[in-house]
Amino acid sequence: MVQNHFTATGFVFNSDGKILMIKHKKLGVWLPPGGHIEENELPCKAVLREVFEETGVRAKVISVAPSTDAESIELPMPMEILLEDIEGDESHNHIDMVYLCRAENSTLNPQESEIDDIGWFTPAQIMELETFDNVRNSVKKAKAYHAKTPMLNP
Repeated sequence: MVQNHFTATGFVFNSDGKILMIKHKKLGVWLPPGGHIEENELPCKAVLREVFEETGVRAKVISVAPSTDAESIELPMPMEILLEDIEGDESHNHIDMVYLCRAENSTLNPQESEIDDIGWFTPAQIMELETFDNVRNSVKKAKAYHAKTPMLNP
């Protein structure tokens, strides 16, 4: 039986243009903060909760698409939505909504039960970290959005 879980991940930029990364204790690699979306939780709220729980950083989600001023509430648009095959056999997937975020503080308070290390890195430094190829690809995309998104550059 296939299990699909909805997750939210945040590429959190600080005022210096560095990205917040955590070294995941179980996986042993560097990742942007994120996790499972709880039942009845909005993805854009889940990413902020996960970022704060894992790192102590408060952040704001930045939509990658302008608002259309619709009559209904428009949720922030993620940078990308990935289908991640967790077990390598398509039996357990994460449908990951990847958001751009801006840090509102830079004090780090890592969740020691899940994190071995934490830090702010330039996109070039992240390319040298032990991580997954999809993270490197997302960093390139996040860097391009960062360069053209005024709200990420306070």
